[in-house]
Amino acid sequence: MPDDAKLSVPGEFDVVGCDLPPIVGDWRATDWGDPDSERLTTLREEFALDDVIAGAASEFEALLALKRWVRSRWDHGWSRAFSTVKDGLDILREAARGEQFTCGFYGTVFVDCATALGFPARKVGVGLCDCSFPRDHRVGNVGHSVAEAWCNEHAKWVMFDPDLNVHYERGGVPLSALEIGDAWLSGAAGEVAMIEDEPAFVTPTGACLEALGELYPELAEGAEERIALNFERFGRHRAIDYYARLRIGGLEWLDPRCPPTFVRHFEPSGGARFTSHVPDLYPSVNLVGLSAAPSWGAEGAWLAITLQHCMPWFDHYEARVDAGEWEACEGGHAGPVSRIEVAYARPRW
Repeated sequence: MPDDAKLSVPGEFDVVGCDLPPIVGDWRATDWGDPDSERLTTLREEFALDDVIAGAASEFEALLALKRWVRSRWDHGWSRAFSTVKDGLDILREAARGEQFTCGFYGTVFVDCATALGFPARKVGVGLCDCSFPRDHRVGNVGHSVAEAWCNEHAKWVMFDPDLNVHYERGGVPLSALEIGDAWLSGAAGEVAMIEDEPAFVTPTGACLEALGELYPELAEGAEERIALNFERFGRHRAIDYYARLRIGGLEWLDPRCPPTFVRHFEPSGGARFTSHVPDLYPSVNLVGLSAAPSWGAEGAWLAITLQHCMPWFDHYEARVDAGEWEACEGGHAGPVSRIEVAYARPRW
């Protein structure tokens, strides 16, 4: 800048560093539910969900505690109530009466409980690559249902399986369902750790198999032996092979290493919308972006900052300047600033 031009600038200033999170995808395309709805409020209060995660040292630990708790409510099985339960509250009430449910119901309960506590979460359907005309150990079970929740401390989606009571990590970082599937398809499953928790999965036996026989008469004969064998085979690769296919909210992941199929376990699989664009399935949430416009004149200099968020249940922004105290953003800041940090208010839990 020429020296004479500098005379019109009220002081010198430079941006010496910045750290803006990448915000991708369209978080508005998903119905995240309403934590304050009547059903979810009842769920939170009736089952004391705040106590479930009380004492958790972090959001990730809180989500792990929730996963453990959901697993503890019943053992995997089948129920005559399959067709009557409508949401997580119904399922938990039936489980308290002794009913047992399969993986999809665990996912529903986890997502509803996470939403009631203010964590963005969704169900995820996963499946084997060889699911059309399965043979040997794949017959009888080619898919699985899990859940994902957005974890603020890791700034990413993380898969939680409340049925098997596990999550997966690679290099100490918890993985999403897509990352687990990519590891399998790329031959890197050995680098993925399956983190098991208590209570452990229990193979169904006894009375719940009677309900299985009523729901699926063709499976009634020899059910106990067949189910035991199916679950033994289900875990032969720590279930990582079940993440080769991925479906979230009506969108199915398209991967050339596992071409799409329209037959699932000898039956038409139904319609699907495909995508190979990661942000379609994995939009950012709970992050803050900004735009800035400088100006100056006779009265001084300003840097007008506009914040944008991708938070499903936004309440207010908080900011701190030069490592000071966090304060709600209700206006501007006057005076020299070397660093501004912006974050959301603490999660409701």
